[in-house]
Amino acid sequence: MSITQTVAPSVEPVVTADQKTWMRVDGTDEDTLIGSLAAAARAYVEMATSRQCITATWVLKLKNFPAGDIVLPIFPLQSITSIKYYDSNDTQQTWSSALYDVDTAMEPGRVRPVSGEDYPSDVRGYTDDIEITFVSGDGDAASDVPDGVLAAIKILAANWFEN
Repeated sequence: MSITQTVAPSVEPVVTADQKTWMRVDGTDEDTLIGSLAAAARAYVEMATSRQCITATWVLKLKNFPAGDIVLPIFPLQSITSIKYYDSNDTQQTWSSALYDVDTAMEPGRVRPVSGEDYPSDVRGYTDDIEITFVSGDGDAASDVPDGVLAAIKILAANWFEN
């Protein structure tokens, strides 16, 4: 299994001005450092929690379809863009979205065949044969990110700045 972010967020959830206000820093001498620390704190919080703050696109690669649900490891899940796989003839196929359900309410999100269907059975079975492209994130703006997550980013960045 591997996971890669293919489309990065368009904004940071905590911008330099907000971080400076949180830290009660005046002046502009440390702006570059403070902005970098806020971005690094966001990356750390996302990694530690498996949460995507601002909307991004990811690709999850698997060797085989699982016996149960496919669990998308980055949440909150917004949507599935596509599920592709290589069949036993080495041809890439797209699994029809009509044949699977997407559960965005669960954290982490899940994908499963619709009732009466199964996962495709003719998967080649090599490493990374199945490619699931999905979109995750709290939303497109900092205002969509939960307050507790924003606070964690600000606290961590402030701690790194002070120490």
